[in-house]
Amino acid sequence: MDSRTLQFVIFVVFGLLSLGAGYLCRRRGWLGEAASRRIHFHTVAWIWSAVSLLSLWNRPLLLGDTSLLAMQLIIVVAAGYGVIPLARRMGCNRPQVGVMAIASAQGNIGFTLGAYLCYCLLNPAQEALALGIAYVNVMQVAVIVLIYPLAHHYGTLDKQERSLGHLILFNLLDLRAMLLYAAVLGQILGTQGVPLHPAVFDYHLIDVLFYLGAMGGYFGIGLQLWLGDTFEHLREHGVLAFMKFAFIPLLTIALIALLGQTPWSLSPLAQQVAIVQGLMPTAIATVMLANIFHLDARLASVTWLCNSMLFFVVVLPPILWWWS
Repeated sequence: MDSRTLQFVIFVVFGLLSLGAGYLCRRRGWLGEAASRRIHFHTVAWIWSAVSLLSLWNRPLLLGDTSLLAMQLIIVVAAGYGVIPLARRMGCNRPQVGVMAIASAQGNIGFTLGAYLCYCLLNPAQEALALGIAYVNVMQVAVIVLIYPLAHHYGTLDKQERSLGHLILFNLLDLRAMLLYAAVLGQILGTQGVPLHPAVFDYHLIDVLFYLGAMGGYFGIGLQLWLGDTFEHLREHGVLAFMKFAFIPLLTIALIALLGQTPWSLSPLAQQVAIVQGLMPTAIATVMLANIFHLDARLASVTWLCNSMLFFVVVLPPILWWWS
C-alpha cells in the first residue's frame, strides 16, 4: 500500500471511529439524539465552509472547469427528482420521500470522502482537490436552490406553506448557506490574486479541517444511528444502491462522452475527478439535512450506513487498485 492510499485509509478509519463514538455516547446516555442537530449545523456552517474557502482561494475555478460543474448540476437534478416517483411507489411517507430525494441527489463527494480521495490519489493533488471541491460546491448550490426547498416541503420544520421562491430565498439567507458564500469568497480572492499563506498547506491546516469536518459529521450520525432499523428498509437500500452505483456512474460516463464530442470536453484530470466523484455513496449531509429539516433522520442514518458500507466493501477496493 503506497503512502497516499494509506493516508486515505487512516482518514476512513478515523471517520468510522468518530461514528462509533457518537453511537456509544447515545447508547450510554452521555448525549441525546438532539445534540446531533447542533453538531451538524455548526460543522456545515463553519468547518466545511473554511475548507471550501481555502481550497478555492488556493486554486480558483477556471473557464475550462465550466463543463465539469454543469455535469454535477445535471446529476443532482436527475437523481434527486428522478427518485421521487420510485419512493412514492414503494409507499414511503412524506418525510421518507424527502430522505430518498436528498440521498439520491447528494453524493459523499466532499470533505468527508470524495474530494479527499481525489486529493490522495490523483495528480497533481492540489488541483485535483480544487476540482473536487468545485464539484461539491456546485452540488451545494444545486442543493440549496433545488433540494433544500424539497426537504423543507417534505419535512416538518415549518408547517406554514411557502412558495418555491420564498423557500429558496429563505435558505439562501440562512446560516446553513454559509458554505456557498465561503466558496464565492474563495473564488474572488483567488481570481484577484490575493496570496494565500503557504502555512495553510505547509502545516497541513487543510488536513486538520478535513479531520475536524469528518469528526463532526460522523459523530453526529452516530448519535442518530439505530442499527435495528437497518433491515426494515431493504427496498429503500436497493433503490439507493441503484441510483448511486449504477444510474449516476452511467450518467457521468455518458456526459463525459457527450462533452468529448464538443469544444467543451473535459481535461484528463477533470474526467478522473468526475468518475471518482460519480462512484461515491450517498452524502453524509443526507443525515444532516434530515436532521436540520426534521425529515426521517433514522431512515437517513441507516440508508447512509448501508450505502456507505456497500461502497467500502464493493466499490472502493477497485478505485484504490486502479488509481494507486
